[in-house]
Amino acid sequence: MASNQPSLKRRSKKQDQEFIRNQSKNEYSLNTVSDNNWQLFMWFASLETVENYICLFILVWDVIPVRNSAQFSKELREETDNLIQIIKELNISKENDKNYSKMLDDYKGYRYLSGQTFRQNLVHDVWKELENYGLKNNSFAVSEQLERCSLFQKKELRAMILSRIKSFQSFSRKIKEAIELQQAPLNNKMKDENQEIILSENKSLENQIVGLVDNNSQIGNSTILEDELQGTRDTQELMKRENENLKVQVKELIKENSKQQAALDNVSWDDDESHNSKKLIQDITDLQDMLKNFTMVQGSDYKIINGEANALLRAFKCEVNCPSLRASLVLGFLHQRVTIVKILEEVEKYLNGMLEGSRETYLEGDIANTTETLINQTILFEKNRKGEDDITKIMPIKIRQHVYSALSCRGFPSDHPLITTTASKLLHKMNRCRQIVDEETKSEMDDLAIQITQKVINIFYFGFKTQASVPTYKFFNAGQAFEPHLMQGAFGNDESEKSEVEVCGFPCVGIFTDDKLSDKIFIKAQIIPRSKRL
Repeated sequence: MASNQPSLKRRSKKQDQEFIRNQSKNEYSLNTVSDNNWQLFMWFASLETVENYICLFILVWDVIPVRNSAQFSKELREETDNLIQIIKELNISKENDKNYSKMLDDYKGYRYLSGQTFRQNLVHDVWKELENYGLKNNSFAVSEQLERCSLFQKKELRAMILSRIKSFQSFSRKIKEAIELQQAPLNNKMKDENQEIILSENKSLENQIVGLVDNNSQIGNSTILEDELQGTRDTQELMKRENENLKVQVKELIKENSKQQAALDNVSWDDDESHNSKKLIQDITDLQDMLKNFTMVQGSDYKIINGEANALLRAFKCEVNCPSLRASLVLGFLHQRVTIVKILEEVEKYLNGMLEGSRETYLEGDIANTTETLINQTILFEKNRKGEDDITKIMPIKIRQHVYSALSCRGFPSDHPLITTTASKLLHKMNRCRQIVDEETKSEMDDLAIQITQKVINIFYFGFKTQASVPTYKFFNAGQAFEPHLMQGAFGNDESEKSEVEVCGFPCVGIFTDDKLSDKIFIKAQIIPRSKRL
């Protein structure tokens, strides 16, 4: 559908200013609802196809700074890869002239290039496509609104887009299942018919063999029999040659597999090195012990502030109340989760440049962001430069492992502003729900807050990335069903089916897949269970 206004990406700066003046009667704002706001809202609600949402996904990401942000780089890569996987399952590229998987992969790669020409051309084509789907002259308004959204609002918008696309995926699966159910009787019938044909042909061959034997006894060494025997020998020779060719192919495949395996083995850390999976698990276990001491609320050295404690328990939907022994236990577990989440929030702010400080204090952040950019560039290099070497394939993994290993060894010393500020915030959070009576214990908690802050960062932000495959973590909320392969707590195996989560103090750490049998779990979540509601 042709637009009467110049296309958004073709306007000059002067034209943009003129457009704003001409459209002053249709002001749009996040804080007020005008006619234009309503038109934009209705346009969002009217999007019907996966292709529409793919284009919108690209436009939302195009107003987010990615290149120098480790966090946004990671989110863009994960969300785009997830979307490409869904597109492959839906097969929309086969039904449409455009290859949307390639479009998304190209866009992801363009975000890490210094030159912006390719990216701008792709985004321009996306705007044109959406204008043809009812956006008309409002493309400039949508662009302005996206620019003015906060990072949180943009993240929520991306989540909405992915949710809508996944709903198409779910619907597609149900249609496929229904078709398979309808075709099952026909397939079974065809299978039975094919079996009958094969049996019939086998019977015919048996009869022919019997006939040949009879002919042999009657004709002796006749020319006809010689011809048939020669044909058999030729067939055997041909099969022998094909068998030899297959053996050669198998040897080549074994050789290639050995090379690939050697490359993968070269990626993993040796058992003697400091950052293999065993060391990571040991570090996590040590952190769990430190957290138990830091979040203690029981004993003569502590006094629980019941009002604040109960408010926190209710916020996480825990079904206990202070004062009680069980509530104290649950509160301690809950404080562990609050501690981990708070530290990770502060690190994200630091990596995204949202904390004030000198250039020197951002050294670790600069290294992390530069590393993510370099990793993305090496991935693009491997895709776009032809070759058969294994070094290029493993280069991104090697870079990630060695850089984050170095960061875990020397990054964020105890006097770093991020560490001291975060530790102070942790103590403030803990002291809202408890009062430490003993002064010596209070001094110990000050030191422990520093150590825990460093430990959490070293494990969750650095240690994870020293692994050949990067693990992630999962917290579980109150009321979630008990999953034995992901959780452990104080209950017997016979009670697990009757239990659900009361509180999750420490997350499950692992490499998660869609199949729980394929999950690689480093350490299970630490939970306190409760009986399921009837």
